[in-house]
Amino acid sequence: MRGASHITGLVLGLSLAAQAAAAQSVDAAWQSTPASVLKTTLRNVVAAQDKYREAHATFAGSVQALRLKPGSGVTVHILTATASGWRAEATHRARPGRSCVVFVGRLAAKEAPRTEADGDMAGEERVPLCDRME
Repeated sequence: MRGASHITGLVLGLSLAAQAAAAQSVDAAWQSTPASVLKTTLRNVVAAQDKYREAHATFAGSVQALRLKPGSGVTVHILTATASGWRAEATHRARPGRSCVVFVGRLAAKEAPRTEADGDMAGEERVPLCDRME
């Protein structure tokens, strides 16, 4: 009987290890998609802009002013920045002609930014919106 419980424990342990490895594999695949990389990058821009505004009473007009270094193959442009709002776009080398956009605050006579390929307008402040990247 004792041998059977050891085998059951071993099988259970191997099963849990396999499930954990599969979950890590799924997480790694999700992290590596261009859309997820761009969304994460733009969320980092939102956070950096918040800090910048606290220190300077306006939003930064460039990524360099924010001291952000986007990941490999990623380009970020601050499209407009004032004391009351900003708009940005991020692109990924692996998806030319496609983009993600985000905005915060109000910009006089400016609408929310639109994605490059689909022309979708960012609708919710602080939430990145991306073109279809398939």
